[in-house]
Amino acid sequence: MLRAIIVDDEELSLKRLNKILSESGEIEICDSFLNPLEAYEFVKSNQVHVVFLDISMPEIDGMRLSSLLLELDASIDVVFVTGYDDYAVQAFDINALDYLMKPVSSQRMSKTLDKLKKRHRITAVEPFIEARSPVTQIEELSSTEILTDQEKRILRLITDGLSNKEIANHLNIKAETVKSHIKNLYRKLNVNNRVQALQRAKEWLILV
Repeated sequence: MLRAIIVDDEELSLKRLNKILSESGEIEICDSFLNPLEAYEFVKSNQVHVVFLDISMPEIDGMRLSSLLLELDASIDVVFVTGYDDYAVQAFDINALDYLMKPVSSQRMSKTLDKLKKRHRITAVEPFIEARSPVTQIEELSSTEILTDQEKRILRLITDGLSNKEIANHLNIKAETVKSHIKNLYRKLNVNNRVQALQRAKEWLILV
């Protein structure tokens, strides 16, 4: 089942969306947040597949928060939920999965859930993966899959909590170049996000 969080500074809207998603039986609501900063901290240490975001929020609006979350995990699907249609073009510029207008109806939400199911193609039972030792995992890395020095540097900076932009400034390279290196990192480490990359790196002792 897909793991989701809801972020909305309006409590009534948050409760309504929580109710609709819970009743669908297709989404596991991990948590709901009135404070966007708390949501960001949660995603740092918890796997989330989809985030339902209000756009107009104090401190950090939904657009900015979505960018921060996607830097943590590029595989997260973002669904914007808002009372305004002024941000639709901007939302799809960042590849949002959907853009819902308040008040959200169950019928409209069902279309969003269909999009999620098609994208993730969830199976009822996930395949069993046998645990392997770090040594075995290291041996399985071919010479072409060993991280380059630049990729190791970027991985260490990710460990320090730097964003893509901050990494680019630190290494004096373009942000697009950082994204490209991170994409290669994910492929070589066989992971989908930053948290998994760090865990895998420690297993393989890459950071030593």
